[in-house]
Amino acid sequence: MKRVTSVLASAFVMVLVTAASALAQSGYEPTDSSPSVAAGGGSNGGTAFTGGDITFGALAAIALLAVGVTALIVARKRAARLSG
Repeated sequence: MKRVTSVLASAFVMVLVTAASALAQSGYEPTDSSPSVAAGGGSNGGTAFTGGDITFGALAAIALLAVGVTALIVARKRAARLSG
């Protein structure tokens, strides 16, 4: 049960970290004019740029995941060696 709680808490923190940095730049001043639609000429493909910079958070999460997996492997090997 402790492992499940740890995994869920880690996943929740990861979601908060990525969402917080993506929403950090979402403050904008609304205008009073109605939105207009531009006809043609623009590029419609690709991924939308939100302005969020999640590079540090993603790298930190990957590093923590690698450390956790390494610690788990070392602990299992150590337990197998001590048990017999």
